[in-house]
Amino acid sequence: MQIVLAVLVAFVAPVVLLYTLAGPSAANAMVLGVLVGALGSKIGGTRRMLYLAPVIGLAAGLGAVTAYRWWWVGLLAATGVVAGAGIGFGSMLPLLMIPWVATFASPAPSGQHAVVYGVIVGVATGYGIALARRFGAAAVVEGKRVSVGLAAVSALVFGVILGAAAAIGVALGWPQPFWVPEPILLLALYVLMGRREKITGKAIGTAVGAVAAIPIALIAPPTWVLALIAAAAFVLAFLQTKAYWLSYGLYTFGLVLVLAPPGEVASEAEQRGVQILAGIALLVVGLVIFDAASRWLAKHFPQPELAPGPTETSA
Repeated sequence: MQIVLAVLVAFVAPVVLLYTLAGPSAANAMVLGVLVGALGSKIGGTRRMLYLAPVIGLAAGLGAVTAYRWWWVGLLAATGVVAGAGIGFGSMLPLLMIPWVATFASPAPSGQHAVVYGVIVGVATGYGIALARRFGAAAVVEGKRVSVGLAAVSALVFGVILGAAAAIGVALGWPQPFWVPEPILLLALYVLMGRREKITGKAIGTAVGAVAAIPIALIAPPTWVLALIAAAAFVLAFLQTKAYWLSYGLYTFGLVLVLAPPGEVASEAEQRGVQILAGIALLVVGLVIFDAASRWLAKHFPQPELAPGPTETSA
């Protein structure tokens, strides 16, 4: 009950107030900033996220002013290089928040609006860090570290696949091209946490959820019925904690129903499935290249092992 009240008072109320005073774009910036601030603090530590808050605000502003054009593709590639290089010093997890805000920033009609959007995201990131600290987030969370050579490979590969994901959506003229890099960013978190099986679960769940929406399209129920079905799917997805593929399948199913214009559930299911599966395919290719580079570097440039420290001997 305390958590629910805290969310309502500390998060929902400010978002509603900002929506009322400044419109949906400002509310979106608030939600995005608090989300990455809290998530980044949980997986990377509050101190690191505090240093990154200004950079996150800058990335959000640039993402807003370039979305969804070819400059946006270059931005995602550049932020992907920065995040990928972070694995060399154990900070790739919090650095993933930079391409995340650049990917999901709301398009801004002008540079002035983009500056305001970036400032709100930066301030909201600090607010999310404060909330995470209030709920016990650590100051520093050490992440996976690799050699300098492998970190360079990670930076190059991650930048290329993020840029390629954005380029696919822009080239095909999709109205919401961020769904292609979305699985790359989300599954990268799981991979760094040692949960590669999530990749298969997300792929299966996406396919199952998209296909399950087609019969709904054939039946063509009223809009209010679609809303109820989608709400039920989201609740079931939230409650399903054991089978990730089923949870994500329910989420994809509900997402298609929510985002589809009237009478276009089938086309929405097809597009959403293709976008997410394309992103997963790019991530798999990137992981194959990274693993091959890891083996090659380990063979040709083995890292020296540290000598054991002095030990006490019993008499």
